[in-house]
Amino acid sequence: MQSSDKQILIIEDNKRSMEKACTLLQQIGGIFIHKAENSEQAYRYALEYHIDLFIVDIILNSGIPGDVSGIKFVESIRKIEKYTFTPVIFTTALEDPELYAYAHLHCYRYFEKPYDSREFIQVVREALNFYTVKEESRFYNYKKDGVYYAVKVRDIVYFQNNKFNVFIHHANKSVIETPYKSNKVILLELNSNKFLKCNKNTIVNIDYIDRVDPVNRYIELTNEYGTLELGVRLKRSFLEELSKC
Repeated sequence: MQSSDKQILIIEDNKRSMEKACTLLQQIGGIFIHKAENSEQAYRYALEYHIDLFIVDIILNSGIPGDVSGIKFVESIRKIEKYTFTPVIFTTALEDPELYAYAHLHCYRYFEKPYDSREFIQVVREALNFYTVKEESRFYNYKKDGVYYAVKVRDIVYFQNNKFNVFIHHANKSVIETPYKSNKVILLELNSNKFLKCNKNTIVNIDYIDRVDPVNRYIELTNEYGTLELGVRLKRSFLEELSKC
């Protein structure tokens, strides 16, 4: 996955329907798919990652008469500021929950199963281009001692990783110690083309780069935030990605 990829969360309890949706979505480039079978799992993904599009089955427990767990899930994420207007596509075998979905949950589109594959792909493409969260409103979330915390992405200068912890170097020059996550997971959760891995232990926000010395392999940061090593193996890819930004 690239850090700039759009992230789609599919919430679907039927394995065949999940496989169909994933197979269709693989035709779209530049995306990463999260899969959840129930609303609890989906809510964890929504908190941990930045989701650009939700594809939600209204019935997530067919064993319960009148189940509308998918609608309740969307009601809950609409209370999270960053997901107030994130596109939601409902898929369902119900005959007519459409009015509620559009009027109260800002549903982007509603599909009755079985749906037309071509139309589904077209609508997903439209939805991904419909709404982009501004960088300044993004948050990086982490969990510590059972409590969720959020840091504004624009205020993160760089991450430093060791085998036990991740240290977030903040724009106010404080350092926040958080539980360990791999660099791959951090980049996935950030979902931003502003962050690049510059050595095996460090991910830097390019907005805080003053200059790069490729010969001596170091990065000088703005506002006396210091310097970072530019790894030998990462130098070429880092410079290529930086030139695209």
